[in-house]
Amino acid sequence: MLLIFLVIGAMIFDDRGYVFIEFIGYAIEMNVMSLAISAILVFSGLQLFNWFINATVNAASGSRSWLGNLGQRKKQTLFRKGLIALAENNYHAAKDALGKIENDDFDGINLLAAAQVEVHLGQTQNARLLWQKAATIESSSLAANLCLMRDALQHQQANSALTIVTNLTEKQRHQALVIKLWAQALADAGHWQELKTKLPGWKKALGPDYDPLTQQASSGNFAEIASKEGAVQLMHNWQSLPRSTRKDPGQQAAYIQQLIDQGMHSDAEKALVEYQKSGPHPLLVPLFKKIKLPNPSAAMKIIEGWLKHDDSNIDLLSALGHLAYHANDKALAERALNRAIKLGNRQQDLRLMAELKESQHDQQQALSLYKQSMDKQG
Repeated sequence: MLLIFLVIGAMIFDDRGYVFIEFIGYAIEMNVMSLAISAILVFSGLQLFNWFINATVNAASGSRSWLGNLGQRKKQTLFRKGLIALAENNYHAAKDALGKIENDDFDGINLLAAAQVEVHLGQTQNARLLWQKAATIESSSLAANLCLMRDALQHQQANSALTIVTNLTEKQRHQALVIKLWAQALADAGHWQELKTKLPGWKKALGPDYDPLTQQASSGNFAEIASKEGAVQLMHNWQSLPRSTRKDPGQQAAYIQQLIDQGMHSDAEKALVEYQKSGPHPLLVPLFKKIKLPNPSAAMKIIEGWLKHDDSNIDLLSALGHLAYHANDKALAERALNRAIKLGNRQQDLRLMAELKESQHDQQQALSLYKQSMDKQG
């Protein structure tokens, strides 16, 4: 501002003035106009220099950003190539692409995909390491732990699968897929009592697997009782259970199977008839095939009664055929099995009919039936 006033004053009074500057031994003499022009040039130079510095810094920053974007695009390309190669079953190409981004952030999806590649290549240990790494990432933790549980169960390592469950969060443990694998692990590990305790709360999550698991858990539990305390204690234990439990078909099937395993066929027959007074149940009817008594009249009577109302029921015909065969009523067994084979041609019925024909010294027919049963197996 002072410089402006000096210039304007000099112009008004027609006096250019005189300026003398001494600085560290240097002396500069100039008039006011020269000073003004010099100051303007210095100021403009400083502004130009400042602009140049800022432009250089911005250009450098822009280059780093550009290079960073270029690197990220390359990683995205490798990620896409890896997934596409996996979908195309080109596992070596998938491994090559995904391996280059193993340590990059893709929410663990790259690790899960890479683990799947290793499974297809037969490198299970490498897959486990990748799953374990993915399990440490929040977004892929559940998926990775599910893979680890499945792998443990496939390799008969039920206790390892149960250990994985203990490391899950409470929220993850309530996931349906976790519950299904958890139940399988408890069954495979023979933890029958714990499984029985948890099953009621898991009924919705297990869906159609609930009844078979209930039967399996009960069978395991009853087997433990029978092996440690005997068949009599097994029956006492059954009678002491709540009525709702004893009315459950899965529990009934497990109990009857243990009676049969203990050689108590009469008690098993009695229970089968008692528990199916209102009609046949798919979990109980197959157990008639295992009854081995010389005169299972009660069982035969109830099955024949059902067949009067449903004479094309292959399960009932098969059960009657097996029951009659074990009772040495070969004529009834042959009639029932013939009808069952015509309706379904099932392997178990074919084999029993082959045994029956062999006992009648009809070797040609027996051989033909055996061959048919083998074809069914294949």
